[in-house]
Amino acid sequence: MGQELEAEGARSNAFIDFHPGDLPLIISVPHGGYEQPEGVHDRTMGTRGHHDVQTLEMGNDISKFCFELTGRRPYLIINRLHRSKLDANREQFDAAQDDSSMIAAWEAYHQYIDSAKTAVARRFGAGLYIDLHGHRHAIQRTEIGYLIVAPDLVIPDDSLNEKTFIATSSVRALALRSQLSFAGLIRGDSSFGAALERNGYPAVPSPNNPDPGGKPYFSGGYNAERHGSRDGGKIDGLQIEAPLSVRESEIARLDYAKALTRSVLWFLDHHYGVTDEKTE
Repeated sequence: MGQELEAEGARSNAFIDFHPGDLPLIISVPHGGYEQPEGVHDRTMGTRGHHDVQTLEMGNDISKFCFELTGRRPYLIINRLHRSKLDANREQFDAAQDDSSMIAAWEAYHQYIDSAKTAVARRFGAGLYIDLHGHRHAIQRTEIGYLIVAPDLVIPDDSLNEKTFIATSSVRALALRSQLSFAGLIRGDSSFGAALERNGYPAVPSPNNPDPGGKPYFSGGYNAERHGSRDGGKIDGLQIEAPLSVRESEIARLDYAKALTRSVLWFLDHHYGVTDEKTE
């Protein structure tokens, strides 16, 4: 495996960084970049000005903490461009708007994720993809997107367990092979939200917050749709939206990133059979 990692190596195009890993975990950061190259016009459609503050740094933090806790790293893909120039969580036209250099960056971003998914599927048989974001909603809790919209999270567990919701979720592959119910996977004691709350941070959906309670909530976007398992494959996907309160200072960010890392490693161990004990 070590030789394979050396052969892959860290790669980048002019604006997209790719760091290979040796965990069945892929993390992408679409909106955390700062670079605004001269000669590239600002995008004129969609969200342009809002930058997911400190998510680029948080992606690197998670990689560092994974290594400290396990001796292994996730695959990490980072868009260094500001969202005003490239939105890597949109289809190509909305993302790059006909600028050739931004189209090349968009293609590299998604090709690197595809490459990581292929490597994880080959080595581990299954894995988890996380698209890391930051939200500015008033309620300071982590929003976990499974492509299940807020009104559908309000329904009882028995209804949520129907095949229709499983088939349209970004964790379809996990749901189909798990012995747990779908509702249990996304908001029960074995859910990612439950793991994060055990590590000290409120989340939705979770046992304590099974639905958004009528408040704003991001259920997942283009990247979760494209790179999760909704349309097939063995790589499941989550969109994680970190609240602003954990991104306003370095201390807060690092504390949260460590808790998030512990939660991810628990989830991998519990659902993908990957131990979180440090390897020698």
